[in-house]
Amino acid sequence: MQLASVDLKRLSKAKEGQQLEDGSGDVVFAIFLEPRDRPPGSEPPTFFDKLVTFAVTNLQPSPVMTHVELVVPCVVGADQPVNFATYIGSKSGWQRDSTNNERYYLVNNANCWRAVPVFGTNVARLCREVCDDSIGVHYSLVRYATASWAFRGLSSLVPDKRHSPAHCATLTARILRSVVGTSLLRHSSAWYGPASLYAELCSALGTRKIAPGTTLLSAEQAEVVDVLLRHSDDEVKQLGDARCLEAIRALTLKTASAEAFGDSAMKCLTQKQLATALLRWSVLRP
Repeated sequence: MQLASVDLKRLSKAKEGQQLEDGSGDVVFAIFLEPRDRPPGSEPPTFFDKLVTFAVTNLQPSPVMTHVELVVPCVVGADQPVNFATYIGSKSGWQRDSTNNERYYLVNNANCWRAVPVFGTNVARLCREVCDDSIGVHYSLVRYATASWAFRGLSSLVPDKRHSPAHCATLTARILRSVVGTSLLRHSSAWYGPASLYAELCSALGTRKIAPGTTLLSAEQAEVVDVLLRHSDDEVKQLGDARCLEAIRALTLKTASAEAFGDSAMKCLTQKQLATALLRWSVLRP
């Protein structure tokens, strides 16, 4: 009886932890990079760059995506990074270098990003905890093999522990599956490449059936969205977290509604606008 009582207390405490709301919200974002030309003046691609290009171009369904990572909102005013990623030749981690982030997200890959929201109870807090525990994962180019149609049958045999090697889609799928469960992503993490992960997350988003009439922007939201999408970096920096996140929330609902009721052009437009707003906020916030 005493042991049973202890177990019940532990279960109760764990449940309370799951329900804790820290203010970071009920949505995180998978952001996908479309194929693009190499920036002018950049160094010639390495052998591994060419291998990755071949893998993502030839081993994925359409539309092709070359990369995926996470944007995890934080509490308003928190001194926390929000971009979590892994890249070829490096290990996974939070992207904290503001100069590199501005060049990578806003200059070299400007207008090539799409954002897909992922909803869940306390998902931002839970996702941040899993990301914190997923720092230092080695990049694995070999994992692209099980993301191709020919070898997907073997994907469930690939080790999928928290620190098992992974490419960008494997890691993103692993984190999301551990946070929101397998009802969102039905396959093992190694099954996914960027394009297949994009397709499945879009499909899940569409099932929410958010009606277009519920996504109208207020005058203030529309003003902040305009600044995020079109105004100078200095103006974006003056907005602050609260106003930016409110506008991003409005764009998030528009993206979800477009996935359910919009045509392909509207889906692409809303995802691109959401990605631009997210990245300008995340990179330029003080």
